[in-house]
Amino acid sequence: MINQITNYKELMQEKARLKGLLAEQELLIKADWQLIKEDLKPYSNAAATIRNFLTRKATVSAMQLGVNIFADGFVKKVLLGNTGWIIRTLVPFFIKNYASHLTDEPSSIVHKIKNFFSRKHKKEEKEEEVVVEKDVQETGIDAV
Repeated sequence: MINQITNYKELMQEKARLKGLLAEQELLIKADWQLIKEDLKPYSNAAATIRNFLTRKATVSAMQLGVNIFADGFVKKVLLGNTGWIIRTLVPFFIKNYASHLTDEPSSIVHKIKNFFSRKHKKEEKEEEVVVEKDVQETGIDAV
């Protein structure tokens, strides 16, 4: 900072310096904000999952009805038949709530299932390639 501004030119220089300082500090604040958001991402993901367990979407689809019947019939009566009434009440409640968020977008469910199986398939192919490469190296001319 200039101690004392005596003319218009010094005033404009100080104004330009302060604008540059302001822009630099704004960039620092944005970078800090991004770091904070990145650090809090696991907590926000956990909060979103908890919110999905505790709330239910208002839309009702055929898939949602199927999940409700599955939760009330199979889970509540068969899987949890010998448990206490609290568990028998709460587990289907949480299943229905969480499933209501999943069944809202059927294309995302299909995409998740495809990714799940494609990752396993790709992993198996990579393991087979490694085994084939080892066999080739052992039986090649270089092995003699």
